[in-house]
Amino acid sequence: MTLNPSRIQFFEKLAPYYDLLLDFLTLGGYATFLRKAITILSPKQGEKILDLCSGTGRAVSWIADGVGSEGKVIGMDLSKNMIEVARHRYGKSRNSIFLLQDVTQSWGYQNYFDGILNSFSLHELPEKYRRNVLEQSYLALKERGRLVIADFNPQVSGWARLLSLLFFKLFEKRNLNFFDFHQNETLNRIGFKRTKTVSVLGGVLQITLAYKHSIHLG
Repeated sequence: MTLNPSRIQFFEKLAPYYDLLLDFLTLGGYATFLRKAITILSPKQGEKILDLCSGTGRAVSWIADGVGSEGKVIGMDLSKNMIEVARHRYGKSRNSIFLLQDVTQSWGYQNYFDGILNSFSLHELPEKYRRNVLEQSYLALKERGRLVIADFNPQVSGWARLLSLLFFKLFEKRNLNFFDFHQNETLNRIGFKRTKTVSVLGGVLQITLAYKHSIHLG
């Protein structure tokens, strides 16, 4: 178990109300941001897609519409209650699977997925596991598969950085080291190429798209 136990307990308690609460607090901005990330991921009919730290499964359900009945979407999350909520809401879909999984441990997939979505989870991971998760993403993707990361911008600057730091000091104090994480540089060293980033909310948030190419991990 890699997350702080109190943080895990927080998500366990919040699971049934998670989407509703975030939609209320962000005036619908959270859902809009996720949909934008999925649009950039661009799931296609028949594809296999992985949603890391999939929470209540809402993004999985949207991706499932894109891959159709011949495709498959797998959601992974460490929270038992999040997985239970996801299975209750979307488990009847034949092309969606929800797995209770610590994403910092081996997933057992290689060259399997056409795309991977990582939304608002990279900053939650302990510093030493962030590269590990990106490396596992690289290995799990097919050649020319794509990774989309939708999260806070670790290289944010100016007023947006001040706003981000204030938010983290109030609500994410354990993860302040995320702003020392050189995400795109790490992606390139692992082997991802054609990395593109879209800034959202003045640079506070960002969506990153990167493609797998067959070179050795650096």
